[in-house]
Amino acid sequence: MMDNGAGDVTRDEVRSAVRKAILLNEYLLRRAWGVLYLALALSMFLSIFGTPVIDSMESIGVASTIALDMTASGCAVIAILWAFKRVRNTAEITHAEGDIAWSRLLGYRFVIPLWIAINGIVILTIAFASGRVSLVDLLIHLGLAVYLYYALRLSFTKKIPAEAVVSIGSLSLSSVASLALLSIVTSPGPYALLWGATIVAWIFSGVYARTRPIPEFEEERTGLE
Repeated sequence: MMDNGAGDVTRDEVRSAVRKAILLNEYLLRRAWGVLYLALALSMFLSIFGTPVIDSMESIGVASTIALDMTASGCAVIAILWAFKRVRNTAEITHAEGDIAWSRLLGYRFVIPLWIAINGIVILTIAFASGRVSLVDLLIHLGLAVYLYYALRLSFTKKIPAEAVVSIGSLSLSSVASLALLSIVTSPGPYALLWGATIVAWIFSGVYARTRPIPEFEEERTGLE
């Protein structure tokens, strides 16, 4: 029987090819996370700094404020789902079918119900406990930081990228600091500084993740050089 060359592929070469495929997939995931950082940064900006402007216009009313927040977060969700959908097909090549946990956490079956639940909680809080809106909003942002950190840990085989540490760390810090200040500071200044810095950090993280170069793979030595 003639040898068609298929037997020439060694186990080390197969492992090397799989490792390169995983690294390339994580590069694509990193870019998708960059879209998430930018989309949520824009959503936070509109929600945190756009909402007070609308609230100051008495003729517009609370309904318009809610509509702005839902539109901003809804557009962010669409951008996030689009970005991760493009990575999902690649991930199926390098992972077993049931071993893409990040895909479930960042897929429409989970993200859309989560978005509906969060907006439902906010609307109910505005309707029945308007004095607790700020508290609930900060708790939601803190919960979002935990959720995103868990999804990041599932997305990357080793440590999470540096820009992810910056974004999740800034969101967690601002949420905890704002919760601590909530009962002692009524001026919007400290909150504007905290969340303005967080939004800048998220924009930086998004741009940094989106501009990373494609990983270069060094040829492994065979021991014959």
